[in-house]
Amino acid sequence: MSAINFPRSALIWLMLAIASVYLPLQMHLPLWTGLVFVSVIAWRWMMHLGHWPYPNTVVKVVVVVFAIAAVVISAKGRFHLESATTFILVSSLLKVLEIKNQRDGYIVVFISMFLLAVSFLFEQGLFTAIYSVLAIWLLLAALVGLHQSEQLQNNFKRAGKISVQVLLLSLPIMLVLFLLFPRLGPLWSLNLQSGKAKTGLSENMSPGDIAELSNSDELVFRVKFEGEPPAPDQWYWRGLVLDFYDEINGKANWSMSGILNQVDWYPNSWLPDDGEGVFNYRIIQEASNKKWLFGLRGIAAMESGIGMTEDDRIVSNKKLLQRKEYAVRSVPKLAIAKQGLRPFMRQQNLQLPRGSVNPKTRSLAQQILLNFDSDVERMKHALSYYPDNDFSYTLKPEVMEGNDIDDFLFEKRSGFCAHYSSSFVFLMRSMNIPARVVAGYQGGELNPDSGHITVRQYDAHAWVEVWLEDQGWVSVDPTAQVAPERISLGLREALGGSDEFLSNNNFSLIKMSHLPWLNDLRFQLDQLNYYWHKTVLNFNKDKQGSLLKDWFGSGFLKKSLYALAAIFCSLFFFIALVVLWRKPNRTESDLVKTLRLFDKKISAVVEPRRENEGLADYSLRLQQCYPEYADSIRRLFDQLQYHYFSGVNSGANKKSREKNAEKTAEKNERLLAKNLMQLARRLGKS
Repeated sequence: MSAINFPRSALIWLMLAIASVYLPLQMHLPLWTGLVFVSVIAWRWMMHLGHWPYPNTVVKVVVVVFAIAAVVISAKGRFHLESATTFILVSSLLKVLEIKNQRDGYIVVFISMFLLAVSFLFEQGLFTAIYSVLAIWLLLAALVGLHQSEQLQNNFKRAGKISVQVLLLSLPIMLVLFLLFPRLGPLWSLNLQSGKAKTGLSENMSPGDIAELSNSDELVFRVKFEGEPPAPDQWYWRGLVLDFYDEINGKANWSMSGILNQVDWYPNSWLPDDGEGVFNYRIIQEASNKKWLFGLRGIAAMESGIGMTEDDRIVSNKKLLQRKEYAVRSVPKLAIAKQGLRPFMRQQNLQLPRGSVNPKTRSLAQQILLNFDSDVERMKHALSYYPDNDFSYTLKPEVMEGNDIDDFLFEKRSGFCAHYSSSFVFLMRSMNIPARVVAGYQGGELNPDSGHITVRQYDAHAWVEVWLEDQGWVSVDPTAQVAPERISLGLREALGGSDEFLSNNNFSLIKMSHLPWLNDLRFQLDQLNYYWHKTVLNFNKDKQGSLLKDWFGSGFLKKSLYALAAIFCSLFFFIALVVLWRKPNRTESDLVKTLRLFDKKISAVVEPRRENEGLADYSLRLQQCYPEYADSIRRLFDQLQYHYFSGVNSGANKKSREKNAEKTAEKNERLLAKNLMQLARRLGKS
């Protein structure tokens, strides 16, 4: 195989295929790989034009050493998904520089196919799938181009046409395999230890953590309610309850104490009955590498593998290494822990560091405590402190100094949800009122066409739960006292279109939603992605089992495998019958017919030309039988060989010949046929 020269016409297809595979990967790899890509493509094209030579051994060694060093340095010595992908990509690009034969082309095509599969580890959306079909078409066209004969190498369109036919023929096979073949966990469900941490909430909250998420429009989850959803200002998607306060480098830090580690797993967990004030919905949550799930207040687990905790959260028994769809039921107005708190829980939700931390805030709390008689009044007065003292909402506040809560409440008076929730819980605890921070997401975007709600990272939010006598845990959002539009309209409206929203993401379509036509297009794309995630990406083993059970009944797995085998056997025999019984489209020329007639006329003396016998051998045999006509036989059969094998009579060249050349070829055929018949008559008489 290596002896076969690389078809030069296949180079264009190969270059296009490599570019199609490289482009989606570039978004996840170091920027310097772009320079390698451009340099390799330019160098290889100049080699194709004959302007630059192939790299010699010294150049190859230097380039490979620098490439390996760049990969190691950019990966900081760690092995993860990005570093491995970068190494394979750079290796395949450098291989392009030394393509000399057909075997080298195969290697580049197959590595590119592998890299195309790797791109699904980063993104599995609908448009990624559509784009991958384009890339597969280009790779198949390059593969076809590598197999084209010399006469077809200049027919650039033919390779593309054949690859389209191959894709169309494989489509029904793909659908059958998708529906019937036993489902295996996707490769992207494995923990590949990517070098880039998952964006999203963490188990600790310090001022600045949630504000950083405002720069990300990454999808977190999608929600679809059965019936009408609650009002948008009630869309508080709780994920974490942070009840432990500490200071790290003089800054407030909230985390989960782990005091409530017990989980009641479905179906042994609490489950409210359907009725007024109860909401049923389904969530499709993106991979987070965490166990916590999201839902509204008063949440209940509805599926196996999901449990609920005492602090009103649901969790999965496994980390979410892939997208997960699950059912949820919530009672947002449910009174939680109304009967009272156990001593250790009460103590945990009153915990504050000892010493003179944030003394001004403690003094303010004592004033409120002495001036009001009930915890409800004290809580309301603490909430009114923010709007009464001209606080403002921003994602880029000044850096808090020293006692950061004191600095926020009495000096800077500008911040975001983490500042407000942290300071309010500190105030409540300083008044001996149990309180805790709840972290999750608030709001979301309702798609008017499909009715689902999309929640993104910039919807990250923190609010407060306060325990009150005879009421239990009550949700309070101090941020709403300063920026009510943040709760009712969302972060984008709360910031009034300032550059703080998605400040590091200028190309997001969400920032251009003020254009009606573009916003409508964005909603339609979001709807398509929602259905793609729901029907295709979430077609797991359970959904396949349910579908096959409806089709085949009990014993569906065995029956589906039999059906799969029957389909493939039927397809195989059908193709075999078509190949065996289809009449080949052979349009014989007058010359071929005359040659067969020539064999028939002399068959009484000479054995007709055998199927595997060439014209030269046949000519020698005729010359031995008719030595008196040896010169005539040799000259005529030499002309026949020249006519057949000079390329004048090839079908590929017929299309590209000019009309005058075609007329000349037809004239030559008629003349050769005439001479052949004259020779047959002379031989027949002798």
